[in-house]
Amino acid sequence: MRAVARYAYFNARVSLLANRLLSDAQIATLIEASREQSNEILKAKGLLSASSLETHHDMAAWERELTTPLLGDLAVLVRATSGRARDFLIYWAHRYELSNLKAIIRGKMTGLSVSVLREQLIDVSPYTTLPVDELLGAEDIKELLRYLERTAYYVDIARQARRVLEERQDLFALDAAIGPRFYAGLSQRAQAIGGADGVDLKLLVGSLIDRINLVWLLRYRFIYRLSPSEAYYLLIPAHYRLGGQQLLNLAELGSVEEVISRLPAPFPVMLEKTTNISEVTETLRHWTWQLAERVLKRSVFNLARGFAYLLLRDRELRHLRIVLKGKRLALPPHLIRIAMGLEASHAPVENLIERTDQS
Repeated sequence: MRAVARYAYFNARVSLLANRLLSDAQIATLIEASREQSNEILKAKGLLSASSLETHHDMAAWERELTTPLLGDLAVLVRATSGRARDFLIYWAHRYELSNLKAIIRGKMTGLSVSVLREQLIDVSPYTTLPVDELLGAEDIKELLRYLERTAYYVDIARQARRVLEERQDLFALDAAIGPRFYAGLSQRAQAIGGADGVDLKLLVGSLIDRINLVWLLRYRFIYRLSPSEAYYLLIPAHYRLGGQQLLNLAELGSVEEVISRLPAPFPVMLEKTTNISEVTETLRHWTWQLAERVLKRSVFNLARGFAYLLLRDRELRHLRIVLKGKRLALPPHLIRIAMGLEASHAPVENLIERTDQS
């Protein structure tokens, strides 16, 4: 009863927002729709500004604009929560600030001007916590990290980045060190949501962390050719089905195929038809989305339902970027569908959802 009282208004807001998600049929229509048809669909879903792509000369700026409606939805959900639930949602909003932080760090290390850097930043208000002016005005990366250490949400990230910087003056390693600390913080906040309310939330966050850790491990080992210890060091220090020792053992293996074969259930069956890291990434991404769809449809009166909506809204905007970018480049529809993962079969993942919930 307490969960019903706590999340009744929140649940109602999630239901209203979920009705605005683009359906699969509408996404498919957008791939071949005229400008007028696209505008009609996007207007109905509160995304009309996205139609400006066809007259927008700066694709990167247009893509940054797509974050605005998602942050607006997030603000609606934040206002309907309190305590640890609100802290979790606000912390998730800082995921979009990470893009700004990485852009500033890359710009500082490659000598971009402040004016150019500022144009690359996403407007994440009302959740801005980064001291953007101080970071942009820092003389060097060390001063930048000192400013960052004074910011509540980024203390751990700044300290980890400083350690990496002291060990190696490497933009790649510094960039790669930022994400893991953020997701470790997300995991901690999900664990703090206790009782039955937190079960589905831990499932969703766990799927995110397992996916990111596995994909990063494969990329670091077999694309960037990092040593097993280096690859493991750059992973998220939080674990669900893929434990720390398991990831360390997997990092020692010599091929993508061997890693997949040594994964615990249900991953080998889920990934049995994949042949490369890109296919692994897409399959696991669809896995998280399918879990989110299930939570959104079947659960009520818990924080996970809102988080599931945010994950699916993020999927929608990702697909929208792909569709409109593909149309801007005059790509044939089937290539756009391939880029969205619509041509691949993800049935094995869907069939494993019940089994995963019970494990």
